[in-house]
Amino acid sequence: MKKTLLLLSPMLLLAVNNAEERLNFLENEIKNLKIEMKYHQDDLDERMPIIEKIEKKSILDKINFSPELELRMDKMDYKLGEIANESTEIYSNADDSMVGEQRRDEFSKNFDIASSIRFRLNMNAKIADNISFYGRMVFANSSQSNQRLCILSRDIKSVASSSALDIDRAYINYSPNKSSDYAFTFSFGQLPTTGGTPMQFAQGNKRQSMFPALVFDMNTYGIIGTQKINNNTFIRAILAKAYTMRASFYPYQCNRENIDNANVIGMYADTKFSFLGDSLLSFGVNMLQNLKAHPYLGPDVGSSDAHVLGDTITLGLGLDIQKFAKQKFTFFIHTALSSPRGNGKSDDYQIAEGNEAEGKTESGLTGFSEADYAQGEMLSKDGYSIYLGSKYNFSNNLHFGAEYNYGSKYWFSATQGAEDMYNKLATRGHVGEFYTTWHLHKKIEVKLGYMYSKEEYTGSGWHFGEPAKKDGTQKIAYLTLNARF
Repeated sequence: MKKTLLLLSPMLLLAVNNAEERLNFLENEIKNLKIEMKYHQDDLDERMPIIEKIEKKSILDKINFSPELELRMDKMDYKLGEIANESTEIYSNADDSMVGEQRRDEFSKNFDIASSIRFRLNMNAKIADNISFYGRMVFANSSQSNQRLCILSRDIKSVASSSALDIDRAYINYSPNKSSDYAFTFSFGQLPTTGGTPMQFAQGNKRQSMFPALVFDMNTYGIIGTQKINNNTFIRAILAKAYTMRASFYPYQCNRENIDNANVIGMYADTKFSFLGDSLLSFGVNMLQNLKAHPYLGPDVGSSDAHVLGDTITLGLGLDIQKFAKQKFTFFIHTALSSPRGNGKSDDYQIAEGNEAEGKTESGLTGFSEADYAQGEMLSKDGYSIYLGSKYNFSNNLHFGAEYNYGSKYWFSATQGAEDMYNKLATRGHVGEFYTTWHLHKKIEVKLGYMYSKEEYTGSGWHFGEPAKKDGTQKIAYLTLNARF
């Protein structure tokens, strides 16, 4: 045994020496790797700003920007006759002084020429073959900082700020089967739900919304699913929240409410076909669920934030025909029905302060009236509206157009995000508009127009209360200068 150990000793010593050498070798390799890793890390730290800059530039290179600029001037005159059962008196304060009393109805307003400017920056990017991004930033400024073009209340002035900056749409389109004949598109974000057909004809641009304007024209965020049936037919479903942008974005609008996060559930379809020209037939059904609103100017007057008055359903059908009878002529006709579903709760836009014994109020209060039409439950009956118009291209540079819309006594339209300046589709009464557009350049145009409104009932744009008979006339002349690139 001893002899065997003596014979193995040299081999054991050799193995130990080899193990030590290998261990030393591995330790040296580890040290070298650490040194090399530190070198590469330092090099990466130096290169990172350059890499990030390149990546950022790569992303920006994918985004296409297209600006729009509109300069507008308006001259408005308003005359209000008697409102049924209206007896509210207010102080006359044309020069910000209290000099006697006047009834809230039976008056006229002659406004100074107002001006406004609106800048939009449209954005789009193709992220992948089946993923796209769309966005729009908007800035608006108005001269109406001390004289509000408001037909509902003479003694309420504009909001504190006459300018606003925000993003009014930012959404992703994802089509998992884009190449299919029956492609499906999933959209989510701040959705393109304002500026729908047929309003693009008077505005001189492309259709801005997936939905008919008379049925649904609101700011929303949520999801849309679009199913392609063929190259001409699409069906869309929406599940979203509706909201109203800040009042500074709507310097001229007063016959409206601010919608607070109502649920939007809707189904829409449109199809293109040849019928006396290039035709588009559109249909939509929309539910504005758990509808809660507050006055456009100022906070709620005597109503709780918990006042959800119920739901309202709107159905609409429309036909747009371009190149009518192979001529440079466009014609459209749309109609809609609004059907409210109240829950028994009520809201109140009445004036709650002032000398109640004499029925007088001080200047600057946020109520509209002491009459019954300014309070109550959700509308009790169905309403309807019709919207039709035409446009003729006299030449490539000169266009003429005319539009008419009518809203019944109980008509309510979900148009709190409407892009038309006066939210005319909400009117309970008659509205006629005439305009001519002259293209100075393919990217620049001048538009001169005139709009006449005849209000027959109170509460245009309101979802509650019993409308009262009204005799209101609004005359507006406007001039716009538009540039789109």
